[in-house]
Order: sequence, then C-alpha cells, then structure tokens
Amino acid sequence: MTTHEVKAKREVIVSAGTTNTAQLLMLSGIGPKEHLEQFNISVIADLPVGENLQDHCAGVLPFTLSSDILPINEKLQNNRSIEEYIHERSGPLASPDNIPIIAFLNAQGPQPDIDFPDYELLFVEVSKEIAKTQVGFTEEAYDTIFGPYENDSILFCCAQLLHPKSRGTVRLQSSDPYDPPLIDPNYFDDPSDIDNVVAGLKTCNDIGLSKPMEQVELSLFKTVYPNCVEDIPNIDKFLTCLARNAVITLSHQAGTCRMGDPKDDTTVVDPQLRVKGIEGLRVVDASIMPILPSGNINTPTIMVAEKASDIIKQTIECPTG
Repeated sequence: MTTHEVKAKREVIVSAGTTNTAQLLMLSGIGPKEHLEQFNISVIADLPVGENLQDHCAGVLPFTLSSDILPINEKLQNNRSIEEYIHERSGPLASPDNIPIIAFLNAQGPQPDIDFPDYELLFVEVSKEIAKTQVGFTEEAYDTIFGPYENDSILFCCAQLLHPKSRGTVRLQSSDPYDPPLIDPNYFDDPSDIDNVVAGLKTCNDIGLSKPMEQVELSLFKTVYPNCVEDIPNIDKFLTCLARNAVITLSHQAGTCRMGDPKDDTTVVDPQLRVKGIEGLRVVDASIMPILPSGNINTPTIMVAEKASDIIKQTIECPTG
C-alpha cells in the first residue's frame, strides 16, 4: 500500500458523511477508547464517535395497479411521456423519484391542535428491478412476495418514521481503512417506533381500500411472508410482522458525531463543529446533527455546511493582500 502525507496549515474539515466520517475519526484514534483498543489503534481522544446513529426507516405495503397502467419503466421510456415532459414539463418524467404523493401525518389521526407529524407516507411507483436489487430482499423473499407480480404495475405505500427513538451504531470491523464499517441501525429497538410505522401502514391500507382507488384498480399483494400468515386476522400484528420483515432505509442517516455542549459526555463536536480535544479539526456533515430532522435531510445538511462556512470565516483571519 502506498502512503501519502498531506499537511494542512490551518484546519482539517472532515465531511465524509454519517458513516464514513465516524469510520475515519475512529481509524485516526478519535472514538470510544475500548473499541479502538480492540484494534490496537492509539487513542488520541476518547469520544462517543459512532454512537447516536439515527435514520428514517420505513415499512412498505405493496399494491398492484390496473393492467391498463404501464409499469413505471415502460412509462419513463414511452415516447408520449418524453414528449409530454418536453412540451408541458409534466407527466411521469416530471415526478421526482416517481413519487406522485407525499403526506405528513399524525399517528393519532387528524388533530388541528397538534401540528407535529409522526410519519410520512410516500406513494412510489417502482419497477421490479428496484424491488429485486435495491431494497435488500433476499432472493427467496423476492420470489415469494414479488415474483408473481414482477410484470405488473407496482405501487408501494411507504410509511416512513419521522422521529425515531431507537439509536444505532457505526463501528470498525478492523483497522484497515478499506474494510467497510459495521453499521447497526437498531431499527425498532424502541417500541414506539414500530407503533408509528404500523399506524402509517394502516393509513396506507385504508387509502388502498378507499372508493377513489377503485378507478385505478389498486389491489394489495396477496402474497405474504410465511412467518406472517398466522397474523393476518389481526391487522396490527400482521402489519407489525410486515414492517419487521421488510424494513427499508430512506438513507437519511445522521447523528454519529453529535454536536452539543462540550461538557456533555455524549457529544463529539462543539457548537462551532470543532472535535472536542483536537485542535484544528472540524466535522461538517449530517453526522453532527443531535436529532434527526422530521423530513429529508438534504437541505438541513446544506444548511450545516452554510453555517460552517460562516463560522470558519469568523474564526480564521485571512490575508487581505
């Protein structure tokens, strides 16, 4: 292995993302002392790097659509769809990620005095390739659940948890930087998390059975995970089993280098994003978020970067010429 040495005159800014920032810091000796010592890594700062991992996970209720509706891959390649987008900026190609509908809802139902959603519903037209290769299903699970429908038009209703109380970890599996880290999202460790996802899936089911959906012949998959069959008579138990068997990530991981009061033992960086106890080192990415935001984290992460640039400009004197 070729080694290169690069030096910084002022600061080093780590911006590798929630997973890789934690890995880089731990490989550099910044992390939980006992964990680093397992790999004979010299400890520079004993900090809770890799703790507090949070993510927006989701349960999925799959439906088929009318045979008159083209599968999404055919829609996207259809000349009519292309022309509609070119001339009208509408149609399937104008829908971000094939998601025509999103709703932020409260698990307790409509309550005008409570404006704090527990879950997000996303209705997503998916291709068989997405279900087969990008969701994480085993070959057996795919063949059992999706095999009979892989040539149909498929609509997922995803119930995404917005405020997870469960916390996971990012850990090293070795001191080799080319070995990927060990990620344990620890989904549904807190019972309230699965309760909120199940509430969302019940809403998915209610919408799927509603009168307007008859127009597109929305129909719930009849295939069931073998270990969920006996739970079918009880909707809560069945949806809980479904969520646990097919939990997916929305790739909104955050929190592994938590920002906060330097005196707080659970924090890694201070409010200026400086790694505690290390001079000239900051973290600027979603890993510094103490709590996961309610929605997608792309914009909040950009805001972290914008704020970091202001902080750095205020704390570093640049030559004026």
